Amino acid sequence: MPTLKTVIEDSTTIHGRLFDLTIQLLIAVSIVSFSIETLPGLSPFTRELLRGIEGVTVGIFSVEYILRIIVADRRMRFITSFFGIVDLLAILPFYVSTGLDLRSLRVLRFFRLFQLFSAPWKGAFF
Repeated sequence: MPTLKTVIEDSTTIHGRLFDLTIQLLIAVSIVSFSIETLPGLSPFTRELLRGIEGVTVGIFSVEYILRIIVADRRMRFITSFFGIVDLLAILPFYVSTGLDLRSLRVLRFFRLFQLFSAPWKGAFF
């Protein structure tokens, strides 16, 4: 059984690849739902569905962020790294209630794809 650290940080294992692919899929779902949410004239049901999708994806991204901190050898280095900051900025607007519309920061999740695609197995599935 692989360790949590192996699953999260080692994309050369089957578990690591599945983890990364799951995060990539969620990033895509998040970006698409955010894009749809900007369309005018959406029904209340559609808006509620998109809010639900946002809640679920942000929840999963939050757990992933916390797990990455937990398994990091140098936690402060991860937190202050480019991708650590991108991860935080991508989920923070969901939790901040300042009256400012910070939802557009969610597109920062797109940058996570660069990190995930730079893994050694790049091209193995695409």
